[in-house]
Amino acid sequence: MKIGILFLHGYTGGRYELLSLIEYLSERYDFIIEAPEYPGHGLNLLIKDTDEQMWYDRAERSYNLLRKKVDVVVVVGFSMGGIIAGLLAKLQQPDKLVMIAPAFENMNLQYLIQSPYKFINNMRHTDLKILEFMLFRTMKISYQSFLSFKKLQQSALYVPEQIDTKTLIIHGTIDGLVPIDKSRTLVKRIKNARLVEIERGPHEICLSKVNKKVFYEVEKFIFKNELKN
Repeated sequence: MKIGILFLHGYTGGRYELLSLIEYLSERYDFIIEAPEYPGHGLNLLIKDTDEQMWYDRAERSYNLLRKKVDVVVVVGFSMGGIIAGLLAKLQQPDKLVMIAPAFENMNLQYLIQSPYKFINNMRHTDLKILEFMLFRTMKISYQSFLSFKKLQQSALYVPEQIDTKTLIIHGTIDGLVPIDKSRTLVKRIKNARLVEIERGPHEICLSKVNKKVFYEVEKFIFKNELKN
């Protein structure tokens, strides 16, 4: 049985957000990977002339490519990638779904401005180079692209209730951009979902000092349960 995993990164991010998780799983298991970057995203952030449809289309193409190659498809989405993963789950019905800090509701971008010291204190659990990069990319967000992100959220407003796929939600307890209360509400809206809370986990949790806890939960959910329903 061939297993394929589609990894979907967050808004203004890139596959680097999930690279540590990809490497962790790849060292232990044999599976086929698709890890696309949405137009305008990645290390060289140029999102001004892109929109939510372009981002979704890139993810859907990768899903379709993966489905042709494997028997089982798992979708792993981080932050905005969690929204796109949910949309794919509704339409394509993958075998399993993992959402890490999914941003179905408003991201608290004002948190960076209103509570910078608290944000930095929380981010002590993240590598300082990552913190610097996050702050830099936040400064490059355009109004147009943020509207596109909001449109994507709106398109997924009632999606959780329409997801039938077995789902794992992972969220850090000190996430300032997407507060954990959002996932505590979300898990009640999805028929077959479970929430794992990671203590002292910030938003970029796969790049944080507690990322091994995330990796273990994803590993257990995908592989150690042998994809049983």
